[in-house]
Amino acid sequence: MGVVDRKDVTAGRGTTARRADDHDLVDSLVAVLQERINAGQIPVGSWLRQEALAKDFGVSRMPVREALRQLQARGAVELIANRGARVRLPSTLDIIEVYELHAILQGHAGAAAAELITSEQLDRLAAADAMFRRAVEELRTADGDTSPAQQLWQEANTDFHHVIIEAGGNRHLSVVLETLHHKVPHNLTWLALGNDVRRLEKDAAEHAGILEAIGRGDAATTRARLTEHVRRASDLLVRRVDEIGRAGSARLR
Repeated sequence: MGVVDRKDVTAGRGTTARRADDHDLVDSLVAVLQERINAGQIPVGSWLRQEALAKDFGVSRMPVREALRQLQARGAVELIANRGARVRLPSTLDIIEVYELHAILQGHAGAAAAELITSEQLDRLAAADAMFRRAVEELRTADGDTSPAQQLWQEANTDFHHVIIEAGGNRHLSVVLETLHHKVPHNLTWLALGNDVRRLEKDAAEHAGILEAIGRGDAATTRARLTEHVRRASDLLVRRVDEIGRAGSARLR
């Protein structure tokens, strides 16, 4: 059975309680599927079959169907008539608009973090920075299997930016950024790096520069470096998604 488990609803419970249970179940399914999409466990382009998901989670197809509808409303999946649901590759316009907001919000959080960060949080940033460098070495020495490098980099990237948001002290900002991740899952940034060691080295260097600016309490430089870092990631991802789109069009011709 999957991570979502539904307790039997007894016959004596009222309609309101049953509806609340159904709502909670759908919310749980949405959260789990969104997390798997964001983490890349369900890759872009994957088909989400209602029957298989219902069996995996030990539920009926009805809450699965509603969960997929909600994921479609978020922009995470697309429902295709007579075929089912598929994890959606964001459009270039999605990426440009989402990353434009990311750049502003991450820059703001970074500036605040430079002034408010604790020594414990700074240590966690340094640990993430070390993981970026290990990811570069893993990719450089990879013999066909790049998954260890990808896993390291994704963990480092998640930790690094999470600490910055946390240190900035604005709880609502993290909620807004999580909503943006529903439109463009953060694991797609690895797609932009394209298993390219030079790109990964540049990315690691940018994170190191952000850490250095935060460490010396330079809010203005931190904001500028984070903003440019996010914009560069946007440019790389737009080019990569364009390449994927052109390749798909060529196959259809």
